[in-house]
Amino acid sequence: MISKEAYLRRVTVLGQYCYPERAEETLRLVFSCLKGVLPVETGRRILEFLPEPVRSIWDDTIPGKQLTDGDCVTLAKETGGYPYRAAAEKAFEVVFASIRELVDDVKVRGIMDLLPSPLEILFVRSKSCALDGSAEDFL
Repeated sequence: MISKEAYLRRVTVLGQYCYPERAEETLRLVFSCLKGVLPVETGRRILEFLPEPVRSIWDDTIPGKQLTDGDCVTLAKETGGYPYRAAAEKAFEVVFASIRELVDDVKVRGIMDLLPSPLEILFVRSKSCALDGSAEDFL
């Protein structure tokens, strides 16, 4: 099992953040937005696929604004103060890439199957970030 500190360093590298606190802020923002758009049961099912310490960060994150349209990227843009939508999408890709690096293909597929279509696309795109620019190369 990877420690929380080591995991935050991975996210820091993947996101090209200057410090681990920014990585944790990004994780909590993305998880909060996801919890705001996903039904509670779906969130519980995603939790089953997450490794520690991602699972504990997910558990400790308070759900954000509940959305009926499912557009949590726009919510992340507004809540996180991102200047444009692509920056919020990048936050999701970084978080998804950090998860992909820690789980097997079965869990990756399980998570993807539970995400709304727009987020599934970001999850698929995050593969190149996780595999081509693995944080492991820089740690």
